[in-house]
Amino acid sequence: MSVDEFTSCLIKAGVAMDVAVPNPVQGTLLSVSRDALVGLEKQRPFATLDVLLKAMHKSCQIELAKTPDQLIVDGVKVLEKAGVVDSGAQGFAYLAEGMYLASIGELPNVEPRLFHTATLATSDDSPPISVDHTVCDSKYRYCTEAVVMLKEGVTPNVVFDSVQKAASQEGIGDSSVFVKGFDMVKIHMHTNDPDQLFDILQPFNRDPILKKEKVEDMLDMRESMHGDETLDLADAKFTIMGLCSYVLPKITYDLDELHTLPIFAVPSTTQEPIDMRFVSDEDVCVLLNQQRHKDTAIRYTTAAPNPMQLKIEILAALTKGKPLLVFLFSADKRISATGRNTMVAIDMLEDEQKKLVKVFVHGWTFYEQPFLTEAIKFAEGGKSIDEAIEACKEIGDHCFSFSNFVTSSSVRKLMAWRPGMFPEGFTVEDNSFIAFGLPVTTRDVVMPLAERVGKLMTVQNKAMSMVDLQHAEIARVKDNLKPDEKLSKVIVQTIGRIDIGHKFLQKMKDANVPMMDDVELSVCNAGIFAAVVSAWGEMAAVYVVKKV
Repeated sequence: MSVDEFTSCLIKAGVAMDVAVPNPVQGTLLSVSRDALVGLEKQRPFATLDVLLKAMHKSCQIELAKTPDQLIVDGVKVLEKAGVVDSGAQGFAYLAEGMYLASIGELPNVEPRLFHTATLATSDDSPPISVDHTVCDSKYRYCTEAVVMLKEGVTPNVVFDSVQKAASQEGIGDSSVFVKGFDMVKIHMHTNDPDQLFDILQPFNRDPILKKEKVEDMLDMRESMHGDETLDLADAKFTIMGLCSYVLPKITYDLDELHTLPIFAVPSTTQEPIDMRFVSDEDVCVLLNQQRHKDTAIRYTTAAPNPMQLKIEILAALTKGKPLLVFLFSADKRISATGRNTMVAIDMLEDEQKKLVKVFVHGWTFYEQPFLTEAIKFAEGGKSIDEAIEACKEIGDHCFSFSNFVTSSSVRKLMAWRPGMFPEGFTVEDNSFIAFGLPVTTRDVVMPLAERVGKLMTVQNKAMSMVDLQHAEIARVKDNLKPDEKLSKVIVQTIGRIDIGHKFLQKMKDANVPMMDDVELSVCNAGIFAAVVSAWGEMAAVYVVKKV
């Protein structure tokens, strides 16, 4: 390819931007890349590749400097207000700059923080403009994607027009992007209600459910990059091991400071164990979407780590030279292979090492979030391991409760996987939704550990939709709480649809569910373990009840 031919490709790519994205927004990646590339037409021909890339780099810098004045949201120049340029556009400018520097052999080693912040001088003597890659003054919270397999006779343009009409006339979202294939379209939008977008798309889809759904919380993404809350265990008197990376929000806790028990997912297709600690959120989303369709669904089981694997993990945690608090839901070999093997691993340690390890058994299976968060709070505060255990015991014995919102299909999956967890003769209605849970109130009588697993499948409510089930459970929570009780923690874990968890918390607030003034509220997506026992769109809420 000649330099002139490559120039033509770049210019055509710029022209194509307007076709790819309806109603393009000025002051963004799209407008900067479009104008910078189309502007090459007036400067051609270019004698060599480096001359072309230098011109593209310069054009990008010029267009990038315009973005603070161009991007307007609800009448406000949001970039100018924040003192930054558009992050996506800055990324494109970096790309152009890197191509140019590489062409002349001057590409430097990349500074890691380049991708967090940067500066851009608008002129030789003007102050630099800071670049924040997660500045988010958008009124829309969720980055939402869907793939539609088109019905016969439906064209991509019909889908595009419907989405754009809803965006422009009904204001359901912005940043719409469309990609079309032979018999499918992929749609991207920023919205506050992903269900609105999915409902618009479903009539064009040839199957009962969309081929793919994806929802990401952009506010959480911003907090993970720029939030003030960081886990500081420098002064902690003990170390923590449990189901940390499976159940804790990654944006709130630096999981490198905690130790996670290895548990393996085993797909029926390969029978090769997958260490669930190291599966990315993106891979989990792909797996969960595969599980939604019969033609791609895979049967998963779980496998426990062997004692030697657990001994290695425990020894790694002990290298910090501090006592280790290990969380287990059961040490009974009849109930938990992981618990059994953990106890065997501890017995394999040297006597001095054993003295450093303490085990807390809570009995509430995978609902470990409130115990971990309580222990983390005590560790950060410089409290002792015994003080942390006592606080966790108080929660497990008297204050713990939960609601587990599941579909009838997941119930059947659980019944096949762990039949002993259900009462004899238990049945479930097709296409229904069930809430399992405990009374949301404090308990004066301590429930024995051996009985707790048997209470997990106690049906509290049934409904024919998730929305109705949420309302029923919120009403139950309000009814269960005594006049002198309030919620001190509500931890929601969702399966793929993090927006559903945030909606649930908002519904609880709207319903005036009694909560402490300093109540801890959090929402996070479950990991790959959800592919074993859960389905897309389900959720669980864990409550800690306190007397006031």
